[in-house]
Amino acid sequence: MAATAVSFDTTKQWLLVDCAEGTQHQLLATSLSPAKVAVICITHIHGDHCYGLPGMLSSMSLHGRTESVTLIAPQKLIQFIHLSLGLTDVKLGFDLQCHAVETLTQELDLTFCRVKPIELKHRVPSYAYQITECGIPKKLKIEKLKADGIASGPHFNALQKGQDVTYEGKRLCSSEYTFDSWRPRKIIICGDNEKPAKLQNEVDGVDLLVHEATFTHGDLHRVGLHTGHSDAKRIAEFAQKHHIPMLALTHFSVRYHGPGMLEPLKSEACEHYQGQLYFAEDLLSLSVPKQRN
Repeated sequence: MAATAVSFDTTKQWLLVDCAEGTQHQLLATSLSPAKVAVICITHIHGDHCYGLPGMLSSMSLHGRTESVTLIAPQKLIQFIHLSLGLTDVKLGFDLQCHAVETLTQELDLTFCRVKPIELKHRVPSYAYQITECGIPKKLKIEKLKADGIASGPHFNALQKGQDVTYEGKRLCSSEYTFDSWRPRKIIICGDNEKPAKLQNEVDGVDLLVHEATFTHGDLHRVGLHTGHSDAKRIAEFAQKHHIPMLALTHFSVRYHGPGMLEPLKSEACEHYQGQLYFAEDLLSLSVPKQRN
């Protein structure tokens, strides 16, 4: 079952990728509030990625959410949500702004982050979401301000807030006199995908890749190459080749469930990837470190 939360330093609003059954229950064990979900991205229409969404939306409304919520999802799922809410007579207390992922041609700027869908290969249309941090606090280029003869004053605070100002008749652009406190962090969270190479044009500068590893390489060959899923070896090799510093593997076949049963997947991934490697478990929490500019 899939559900991944992404939270940010600069806001209490957060983003959810996929919403399987049980998502609400798992949230009870975290500090995340359903009332603060601002963006929901669904990778594809299979139930283990979306059956929890109607209830989640209802709970968000019951928890007092009034600000608009952005939903990026396949068109069929958007139809399903509207029908589910309508047939159960649910009236949301917020505006649900829906974007059919099939029609998105560019990155969405969502105030605290930017979201870009990436098409994958699965038995049904499936997508990854590249999430790039924005709204990072600014720092002043003090030496440049001094060199340009600009004395301190209230205009410093305005520049730091991203506002352009006028000083002694001269227009000062915030972008010229400030810089981000840290490099924007970038992650990619994938839906089901049998072809990691579909990501190859989008992974430059990515700090964390979350990708399924349903099988070991040998087991995938035994069950058939075109299951719509990946194996630990291929995704580990891909992450190593593209110098991705953090890799989290998810979506393991039931054949690996139980004490010690993940060891074949872990051994295979470790053999082909030397970065920070994680294997998903309930409530796993990862922190992407800040890289100073």
